[in-house]
Amino acid sequence: MAGCGDDAAIRPGDIRSYTIPRPPAAAVVAARPAEPGPQSGGLKLTYDVPEGWSDRGGGGLRLATLVIGDSAAGREVTVIPASGTLRSNVERWQGQLGETDMATRDKAVEAALTAAEKLDVGGTEATVVLLLDEEATRAAGQTDAAGQAILGAMIPLDESAALFVKYKGDAAVARRERDNFNRFVSSIRWQEKQ
Repeated sequence: MAGCGDDAAIRPGDIRSYTIPRPPAAAVVAARPAEPGPQSGGLKLTYDVPEGWSDRGGGGLRLATLVIGDSAAGREVTVIPASGTLRSNVERWQGQLGETDMATRDKAVEAALTAAEKLDVGGTEATVVLLLDEEATRAAGQTDAAGQAILGAMIPLDESAALFVKYKGDAAVARRERDNFNRFVSSIRWQEKQ
């Protein structure tokens, strides 16, 4: 009975965790068009990469991941196919900015939807919203505004599905890159993968 009484034996109620190292990040490539990942809904995208951004391609649910500036800074713009209304996604995104008070969140959602921009994306009307956390809202109008923001776009594919383009990060970056974000969204084209 080798191993009996071993201090490393698993006993009822033991909680164990293990850490597995992540593989290194994929190299940044300037490829376009993006190839869909295995769970991407079978769509193939083409788009223009704004100056100062780099293309990491797609994978998993992401049809595309682009990086703003230095890849080490983690400023990603993602494109995923999903469902849900613009309002439901804007409410969820506002919650991701840490807004827990429902009245404040609802007010921020209404303000974002009222200020939303409409873009033509290959004959389809897309909607772009800018959401700010409380710190970024207080700092509005300052060039180096603090806080976090989500810059998001919804491009309807049909009555039940859409492409969602999203940046979440520093509010100053969201404001600075908004024109590039809009140009990127406007350049997106898609087709069913054959």
